[in-house]
Amino acid sequence: MAKLSNEVIIHIFELQKTFLDITDQTTRIEFVIFEEFGETVETIAELEELQNIKERSLFYYDRFHVVLKRIYESQPVADRANLEWLSRTLNEAELTIDVIQASIEDIKRNWNL
Repeated sequence: MAKLSNEVIIHIFELQKTFLDITDQTTRIEFVIFEEFGETVETIAELEELQNIKERSLFYYDRFHVVLKRIYESQPVADRANLEWLSRTLNEAELTIDVIQASIEDIKRNWNL
């Protein structure tokens, strides 16, 4: 059976949790902005940005699920393409988290949240 090291698995699960936390945080911010300020010309761009952030977060969460499933279903060893896909996903996810968190902080600052 194809297996990854415990360290890699733990790192992936930590990234997935981070993406879930980002989804939760953006949903809460979106709710607060909508409730306090409504959907106006001033808020629409940031409400859309928050929606995009949630979609990106859930995209990476789901992508990790799919690639792990494919690797663990491989016999007798993981396919090189799936391992490369996992590596790319890890790199992209780590960079994406930094960008997303900066965007969230900007939005919070803009609305004094």
